Amino acid sequence: MPFVDSLLEQFSEKFHRSITCALTNELCKGSLPDYKLFTYLVQDLKFFQLGLNLFGNALARCDRPESAIVLGKQIGFVSNSENTYFFKCLDQLKAESREEIEAHAKSMLNDNPPTLPAVQKYLDVLAYLTFESTSYPEIITFMYVMEKVYQGWAEYHLQRTPETKSLSYKHSEWVVLHSGPEFGAWCDFLAAEVNRVGVDVESKRKCTEFFEKTLDLEIEFFDACYEYHE
Repeated sequence: MPFVDSLLEQFSEKFHRSITCALTNELCKGSLPDYKLFTYLVQDLKFFQLGLNLFGNALARCDRPESAIVLGKQIGFVSNSENTYFFKCLDQLKAESREEIEAHAKSMLNDNPPTLPAVQKYLDVLAYLTFESTSYPEIITFMYVMEKVYQGWAEYHLQRTPETKSLSYKHSEWVVLHSGPEFGAWCDFLAAEVNRVGVDVESKRKCTEFFEKTLDLEIEFFDACYEYHE
């Protein structure tokens, strides 16, 4: 069994929780309240902006030229399509649902919105991997899990509610960005990289540690954004 498959099996319960949380369930049904979606996007944008730097460290630590090319190309994709969604959707929500957001999550409208504790915990790990870690196994495992979770919840809901893609832009586009053959190929590449570097006892230990840690952080991130209410 490939190493990544063994990790998915070992942590199958946590992985399932990460792709079936209330926030993503309701997002994919088009029933997530706008203030909850706004809160999630504001918090996820903090992660996204720092995450771009993580790609740079992954590129610097990658020991395989062919893999480095794939990482470099993905930086360009993330900087365009995902970045566009964030700002377009946030502007749409502010225009259409400002009163609702002000009533339930007013501080998220600030120029410098607060960072939720669970989100800060995730950002701290991200900052470590971006600016301190020299371990490619740690970095690439973290990247794999965070992308696999998004692919997982998008595909989980598309299988059960295929009409998800016909929902409004604010709900459907986030699913579109994290499903389909291109995103699947990206996740497959990351899985292959974890398999490639997770070969000795120490690298397997690091990969396993960050696999579970990242799942825990994803679950806490989604739950914190969903539960936030002023």
